Amino acid sequence: MPPMLLSGMSLRTKGIWVLALFLSYTLAAGFIMGVERNTLYSDVQQLEAVHEEEGNQFGLNMLVTRAILVVNDNYYSADLDTAAGLETAARSITVQIEAVLAGMGKIVVAHPDLLDNIVALQLNLGDLTKPAKPLSRDVIGEVRGSLHKLVFDLDQVTKQIRSRKQVLLEKYRETFDRLSLAWSFTAAIGILFLGSLVMFFVTRLAWDIRRVQDRAMAIVEGYRGKPLTVTRHDELGSLIEAVNKMQFELRQNELQMELIRQQRFHKEKMAAVGSLAAVVAHEINNPLSAVVGAAQAMVGIRDEPGSNDNQNRNNQYILQAEMILEQAKRVMNISRQISEFSTPQSSEPEHLDLNNLIRNTVKFISFDRRFGTIDMILNLDPELPAVRTVRDHLTQVIMNLLVNAADAAEGKADSKPQITIATQRAEEYAEIMVTDNGAGMNRDTLARVFEEFFTTKPPGKGSGIGLAVSKSLIESDGGTIGIESEPEVGTTVTIHLPLATEGVHDFKEI
Repeated sequence: MPPMLLSGMSLRTKGIWVLALFLSYTLAAGFIMGVERNTLYSDVQQLEAVHEEEGNQFGLNMLVTRAILVVNDNYYSADLDTAAGLETAARSITVQIEAVLAGMGKIVVAHPDLLDNIVALQLNLGDLTKPAKPLSRDVIGEVRGSLHKLVFDLDQVTKQIRSRKQVLLEKYRETFDRLSLAWSFTAAIGILFLGSLVMFFVTRLAWDIRRVQDRAMAIVEGYRGKPLTVTRHDELGSLIEAVNKMQFELRQNELQMELIRQQRFHKEKMAAVGSLAAVVAHEINNPLSAVVGAAQAMVGIRDEPGSNDNQNRNNQYILQAEMILEQAKRVMNISRQISEFSTPQSSEPEHLDLNNLIRNTVKFISFDRRFGTIDMILNLDPELPAVRTVRDHLTQVIMNLLVNAADAAEGKADSKPQITIATQRAEEYAEIMVTDNGAGMNRDTLARVFEEFFTTKPPGKGSGIGLAVSKSLIESDGGTIGIESEPEVGTTVTIHLPLATEGVHDFKEI
């Protein structure tokens, strides 16, 4: 049966087919054995017939031998010279001839050549019982001659029987040998074929079961790679598909849990930063307010009358006070921006000024020391319309992309690390491009960047979940994300977000 046909059968159907094949083979072997057995039985019957014929022949020979002895005894008897002696000899010889004729009746059917001998003996018998002429030694001599001729003919018949018996024995041996060989060959082929088939079936079944077992244990230990290849379509194939589905569902659940964890971590982190910024702002705003008040008072001295020397000295104080006032206001503004940026955001889609969100995210993340040596270039389209998305999702994605870009540009010696963020309108979408001039990625790595837990970063620096989470967040908001990269050149991540088209005014740059 073709393997492709077997692959689509259940284990029960395969078992039925194997049983049907075994029964068919058994019936075919039985038929062949039956034909050979019938041939052997026919040979045995023929041998039995020859044995019976040989027995009859032996009995006839004994009768003929006894008849010859009686005839010879009477032929040479001295009593033949008398009428009583002839009559006694005739009766004795007649009995022997009748016995010989009775014996010949059993074999004459198989040997019609003996009919002449039967006719001659019958004629001799007539001469002895109803003599047309007086009995004499000559009549007994004719009987004697007929018996000797019968002995010669019986010798020929005996040779024929022996020859035929030898032929039948050879035929019997050939049939027996052929039957034995056929039986041995059939049994050997049956054992070899069915044994090989069963061994192949059991071995492959055991191998597939071990494969499923190993994969199940690997899934328990955390394996989330490629699924098992389904090589069969029976109950075990269904089990393999179930294991693959279990692995996929676990992978999706873990990704969802990791997504939730990342979002919770992001919110907690931002909330912690916001709380810290609020505390810091509260603590520094009081002294800064005093500093600002003093600086403003010092600036007010400029309008009071005084000497020229005092005026010049006051002008210097005023310039310093203005600088103090400007820097104090800057510190207060920075603490306010951090506090506002870190405030927990809504998890519902809303209309956003994409450029403003990017600026605030860049300002916030620029405090990370990894960005201290990196040129951050913003190329934002001032005519870009509003987008509709979840603010927190987009903030988290942009932060992930900027951190990945900074890690890729780390240690770049041939040129200064640089990250460019650009926005523009692309038909019904807003397009965001984050480009770095870092190490880039080869084709194999690029094909796996969105796989969960895949990372090229050293242990402790990346979990391989950032881009997978980013892709999930962008797609959940109705957008798309793609990556292009070239080794030693850099990487560009492109995001498309749907524009807000209903009842929303475009945000314009001032």
